[in-house]
Amino acid sequence: MSETSNVTRRSLLSSGAVLTAAPAILAQRNANDRMGVAVVGVGTRGIYLLERAQAAPNTEIRVISDLYDNNIERAQSACQNRQVQIIKDWEKAVSSPDVDAVFIATPDFWHAPMAIRAAENKKHVYVEKALCRTLPEAKAIRKAVRDNKVVLQLGHHQNSDPYFIKAREIYQSGQLGKVTLARTYIDRTNAWPEWQFYTAYDIQQLPKNASPQTIDWERWIANAPKIPFNAERFFRWRCWWEYGTGIAGDLLSHQWDGINMILGMGIPEAVQTMGGLYFWKEDREVPDQWHTFFEYPKKDLNLTFACTFHNRHHGTNTYIFGREATLEVETAWCRLYGGEWKPEYAKKLADARTEAKAAGRPPGDAVVPPDYSMKRGEVQVTDHMRDFIDCIRSGQTPRCGMDRAWEEAVTVVMSVESYFRERKVKWDPVNEQVV
Repeated sequence: MSETSNVTRRSLLSSGAVLTAAPAILAQRNANDRMGVAVVGVGTRGIYLLERAQAAPNTEIRVISDLYDNNIERAQSACQNRQVQIIKDWEKAVSSPDVDAVFIATPDFWHAPMAIRAAENKKHVYVEKALCRTLPEAKAIRKAVRDNKVVLQLGHHQNSDPYFIKAREIYQSGQLGKVTLARTYIDRTNAWPEWQFYTAYDIQQLPKNASPQTIDWERWIANAPKIPFNAERFFRWRCWWEYGTGIAGDLLSHQWDGINMILGMGIPEAVQTMGGLYFWKEDREVPDQWHTFFEYPKKDLNLTFACTFHNRHHGTNTYIFGREATLEVETAWCRLYGGEWKPEYAKKLADARTEAKAAGRPPGDAVVPPDYSMKRGEVQVTDHMRDFIDCIRSGQTPRCGMDRAWEEAVTVVMSVESYFRERKVKWDPVNEQVV
């Protein structure tokens, strides 16, 4: 492991360095007034947030902040407010008196400084997942949000997905019986390495104009180990430990949070992670496989997460295994299957095999249909962005607010620390430490 990697490893495990500033007390706007928004980071994800935010009623984009000229030009073109301010200095963007809420869609290593500064300036905060990189950062964000009484929404959209909301309803109804296992996975790949995209998910070529003249590299690298200009790191930051937490923060966080939204199990008591670079070895430092086991012995519950970047045979799915039934949920379906051990399942299986045989297929291809499959439009729900904006106006707690964001941050940190320590780690809830 390189010296840079050693430094990064130590920072991930114990870093407490978070950029903060003295709070600037700004007058709160009336909840019924037109809401001013600053979007910090308008790259691949940030341009989507900008479009969703300005689609909400009585909301206006007033500040755009980014460090790449092309991102700024695209965002200006998409912005309905033709008088929108362009501010490259993010500290000024999150303290603008014209702004009520800040949307942060920057690389993960900037989430904590920006979220903290925004909260200290009495701005409500929407921050993309993962919340942050380290436990000290998570504690500092939580303190800033609580002390300044602002609303925080973490960008885990499964909390506002109709299929996941229906899955929670089914679980809470008791139809599953006792649940002792949840399993989730993301298997994905393309002809190119995962995370090889530039300004949009469908662009795989580095922009020809990416240079120190179009990218403010010194501002970007100010919160990380100093290295010369590197366009690949600017766009594909997920591949290096200095800027994120790899699969843990990018994908595990999504899937674990979706299960937490359904089951409400909270921070795990213990976590074990294994992973490594097995296929895409030349273009990244973080692993291209990540396998994590979460233990909740007091709840008689275990969770597993698995991810690979070289095969997509199974894709993405989440299973909640109960004694009486099994729940299968993704952002395109919610299905319920009765217990396969029950006598009535044998009849369903026999019917499916008869159908397969009649179609000329082997019995092993027989598919037993679910007892329930949710229809599109069956559950109506506002989107994740609208939930955040509505909660600012109503004073209610958003679907993935600070408490849930804290649980996600701790879980991600535990997974990363287990990987680096090469052993199971446990959560000390009294001292709020990973041990």
